[in-house]
Amino acid sequence: MHILLVDDSQDILRLVQQVLALEGHRVSVARDGLEALQKVASQRPDAVILDVNMPMIEGTEVCRRIKTSYSIPVMMLTVRSEQVDFQRGADAGADAYLSKPFDIPVFIEYLNTMLRLRYGKTV
Repeated sequence: MHILLVDDSQDILRLVQQVLALEGHRVSVARDGLEALQKVASQRPDAVILDVNMPMIEGTEVCRRIKTSYSIPVMMLTVRSEQVDFQRGADAGADAYLSKPFDIPVFIEYLNTMLRLRYGKTV
């Protein structure tokens, strides 16, 4: 599957990109909300993994815009971990919400569940 990974942290991009590649996914990267929306429109990824705290356009707004125009599953992956943050993600349409720091096996489980619910299978 093609996954768009959106984060402004180079360390997170590197780590998650490696994990996704090991899981057999093709990965594109965006470093801010505006670039994420442009890549969703041009590349039509199968899923988006999205940070909340980003330049240009904040992640929950990016999620809301994606969900308004496309039926692409979105996982929020962020340091924001208060109940209100989970609710904001849900209100924006996020299919999954995982807070940083995160365990790799839990991340993979969330991702596979999200993909299975949307597509009926994972890669």
